[in-house]
Amino acid sequence: MIRYNGPIEAEIQSPSLEYIRDIIFNKSEKYWKQGGGDSCIEIDEVEERLIFFYDEPYGFFVMRHPDYLVPIDRNISIKTVEHMVGGEPMRIPTCSYISREKAFEIINNFMNNKSIEESVEWIDLYEIEFDHGFNE
Repeated sequence: MIRYNGPIEAEIQSPSLEYIRDIIFNKSEKYWKQGGGDSCIEIDEVEERLIFFYDEPYGFFVMRHPDYLVPIDRNISIKTVEHMVGGEPMRIPTCSYISREKAFEIINNFMNNKSIEESVEWIDLYEIEFDHGFNE
């Protein structure tokens, strides 16, 4: 079974592709600043899950959990963006944001094939050099 947990909705079991498409293409940044601030797609019997949210003007952030793998565009200069997740600021490098279209492609592939889209380069979030917000 596939489950969707959004920033404000109760868990939705077996969400339709149209429901997910609506969230990706029609929800504004305001939606992602509510409640928990992020969404998650989980699939029974698949260890990995996708956590995602949207920040204007950067796009979607998608993370493969539990390994903290994120997309990377090595051609983008890196700035740090803060997004509130569960009431705490999560710092994200701008090089890890992707378009709505690419986010939908990744999520759709995960839901339909129980696998991760390989059309983007994935990297451990903590291997990217940016302000992680840790006191060193």
